[in-house]
Amino acid sequence: MTSNENMTTTKTSVDIKCIIVQQTFTGKRELKVTTIPKPPPPGDGEILIAVKACGINFNDVLVRYGLLEDTPRPPFIPGFECSGEILDIGTNVTHVDRGDRVLVLTNFSSWAEQIVVKKDFVFKIPKEMSFREAAVLPIAYLTAYILLFEIGNIKSGQTLLFHSAGGGVGVALTQLSKLVPNLTIMATASPHKFDVLRAHIHYLFEHDIDYTEDIKKISPEGIDLILDCMAGDDCERGIELLKFNGKYVMYGTSSLLTWDVKNLFGITKGMTNWWQNDKVSCLRLYQDSKSIHGFNLIQLLQRGSNETRRYLSDIMHKVFLLYKEGKIKPVVDSVFTFEDINNALGKLIDRKNIGKVVIEPFVNSKAEKVKKVKSSSTSGHQDSSSTSGPDDDDDGKDPEDFRQSSSSNQ
Repeated sequence: MTSNENMTTTKTSVDIKCIIVQQTFTGKRELKVTTIPKPPPPGDGEILIAVKACGINFNDVLVRYGLLEDTPRPPFIPGFECSGEILDIGTNVTHVDRGDRVLVLTNFSSWAEQIVVKKDFVFKIPKEMSFREAAVLPIAYLTAYILLFEIGNIKSGQTLLFHSAGGGVGVALTQLSKLVPNLTIMATASPHKFDVLRAHIHYLFEHDIDYTEDIKKISPEGIDLILDCMAGDDCERGIELLKFNGKYVMYGTSSLLTWDVKNLFGITKGMTNWWQNDKVSCLRLYQDSKSIHGFNLIQLLQRGSNETRRYLSDIMHKVFLLYKEGKIKPVVDSVFTFEDINNALGKLIDRKNIGKVVIEPFVNSKAEKVKKVKSSSTSGHQDSSSTSGPDDDDDGKDPEDFRQSSSSNQ
C-alpha cells in the first residue's frame, strides 16, 4: 500500500478492515481504522490468511510515533505477528494447506482482516493452542529462547538478570528460565506488578531505583547474563554488574517509553539524553573479560536470508514442543478490537500489561465480557474495554493464570 487512493471509508462486500499508520498535513503520525480491497489470490510461494488475532509489541509503539528505522512511508499497515486460518495457498506451498490454523511473522502488514504473506514464516499451530496464544507467541518466545539459550548459553548454577519482567518477553524469559536448574533469577519491574511476579522470580527490583548495590550484596561476584530491553542508563549499570566472562545482551530500547512520546519536545529531549549516555570502551571490555551482544528479531525478519529462515523455523519448532509439553504458556493480558488500538497501545506505554496485549478485527458476539482483575496490585491488567474473540473465549488471562502456569514449571 503506497497511497490513500487504495483506501475507502465505506465498507463493501469486497473490502476488508485494517489499521493504517497515516501522516497528517502537520507531519504527525496517527492510527486509523479503515477499509481496503480484499487481497488478490496468493501467488507463487504465498498464502492468504483470515486474521483472527494480532499481538502488540513495543516496536509497534515505535512505529506509531515514527521512531523505528526502516519503516514504510505512510500510509501503511503495521503489525509484526498474528494468527488465523488459511483461506488459500499459492503454488509451491507444501507445509500448510487450506483450513490450517497458523501463526505468522510479518514484516509489517499483519493488522488487517485478511493478509497475503510469503510462506517462509507461516507455522501451523498445535491443536491445543488458541488463536490468541498463537498471536502473542512468536516474537516474545523466539526472542526469549534465543537470548537465553543461543546467545546467553545459560547454565545451571549461574545468575540471570533481565528487565521488564511483566512484559511479553519478560514473561517468556521467566517461564523459559525455569527450564534451567539451580538458576538464580533477578529482574526489574514496575512495583504494582510485584505481587504477581515475585512467585516466579527470586529477586525483584524497581526499575526506576538504582539497584546496583542491592545486586552486589546478593551476588558479590557479579551476574553471568544480563538481558536488557531498556538501554539508556541500564547499559552502564549492566556492564558494571557483569562477572568475569559475563554477557550483556541488548535487545530493545524501551526506555523510550519513559519519555513523553506524545509530543515532539518530549521525544527530542529523551533522544538527546539517551544518546548522551557514556559509550562503552572496547579496551575496558578486554581488561575486564566481559562481552556485549545485540539481538534484533525484526531486523532478522527483514533480512530474509535462507539461513535466517532455517534458523528461526528451527527455534519456533522447539518453542512449539515446549508448549505441547506444558512447559510454557503464553499470557494474554487483555484483548481489544481494532477500533480500540490506541487504548491497546496505551497499556504498553503506561506499563499496565502483564504478558501481551491482543487486538482482533471483530468482537465475538457469543463471548462474555472478560473478567476484571481481582487484585488491586495489578490494576489495569484487564479492563472493561477488553472483549473475547473468535475461538478464544477462555483466553482473557488473569495474573492468577500466570501464577499457576509458571509455578508448575518450577
